Amino acid sequence: MQRLLGAVVCSVGVLQAIPVAAQSEQQLRAAFEGKYIIVRMDMPASQKGVDVYPGREPAVDFKSYSDRIRTFGVALREGDRVLVTAVRVKKKNIEFQLAGGGYGVWGDDSGYVYVPTVYKSDREKDLEKRIKNENDPDRRRRMQRELDDLRRERERENRHAEAEKRDLEAQKSSEIAQKRLGAGSRFNVWFDDERLESSAPTPRELQKMLATVVAFEGDRPGPAMRPTANVAPPPPPEADEPAGSSADLKRGMSAEEVHEIMGKPVRKKPGVQGDLKTLSEWYEEGDRVTEVVYVGGVVVRFSTSSK
Repeated sequence: MQRLLGAVVCSVGVLQAIPVAAQSEQQLRAAFEGKYIIVRMDMPASQKGVDVYPGREPAVDFKSYSDRIRTFGVALREGDRVLVTAVRVKKKNIEFQLAGGGYGVWGDDSGYVYVPTVYKSDREKDLEKRIKNENDPDRRRRMQRELDDLRRERERENRHAEAEKRDLEAQKSSEIAQKRLGAGSRFNVWFDDERLESSAPTPRELQKMLATVVAFEGDRPGPAMRPTANVAPPPPPEADEPAGSSADLKRGMSAEEVHEIMGKPVRKKPGVQGDLKTLSEWYEEGDRVTEVVYVGGVVVRFSTSSK
C-alpha cells in the first residue's frame, strides 16, 4: 500500500513539474498545426519572418518588415492560403511557422564557399632565408629569380582561386534566393519578459493576437470525393479549354507544363524577388484567377482567388 501511494505521489509530482510553457505549446500545436490560414500581408522569404507585438500600435514592426522584404524578397503573398507547419513557444516569443517556417534555419545552406589558399612552399621559404645569407652575387641573383617565379606562380593560383570562389558564391546566391521563395515564412509574436514562463496565451487568445495579419479557417480538407456508380461522370472539357485546373499545379513545374494545364495566360508581368528575376502569369477559370510565379522558367509559387 505504501509503495502504491508513493508511486501515485511521484506521478503527480512529475505532472506538476512539467513547465507551463510546455503544456501551453502542446495546446497551441494541437490547435493550429496542420490547419490552413490565409495571410493578410506579404511575408518575407526568411526565417526572420514578421515581428508582431500584441498590445502595441501598430502591432507589426514595419521597419524590420520592410528591410526583410527588400533583402530577402517575398515568399508568401497577401491572400495566399498556406499550412501552419509548426508552433513553438520560446522564452520571449511564439513562432507561428507557415509552409516550412522560412529559409535560414539550421541545416539550410548559408552560401559560404571554401576555396583553399596556396601558401608559401618550403622551397620558397628556404630561398628567402638563403638569399639573406648569400654573399655571391651570381648565386644570389639566380636564387632571387627562382624565388620571384615561385611567388608569381603562387599569386597566379590564388587569383584563379578567388575568381572561382566569386563564381561559386554568385551561383550559390542565386540558388539560395530561389530556395527562399519556396521555404515559407513565419510570424514571431513577442511578449514582455518572463510572460511566457508563467502564462502563455490560449489558442483563442493567440488567434485574436494574429487576427490583423492572419485569416483563420477550418481544418485541412480531406481527400476529394469520387463519383459513385450512380453518379454520371463530369462532361469532358471542350476542345479549346485546358483539361486540368489550378488544383493540378505543383511547385517545380515548367512553364510549358503549366500552359498545358491552364492554357494561355491572360496577363504577364516580369519582376524581381531579392536577387532573382521572376515572371508572374495570371490565368482565368470561370470566376477565379490563378497567379503563377516563375523563376528561371520553373514554378516557385501560385495562388488562386476570386475575381
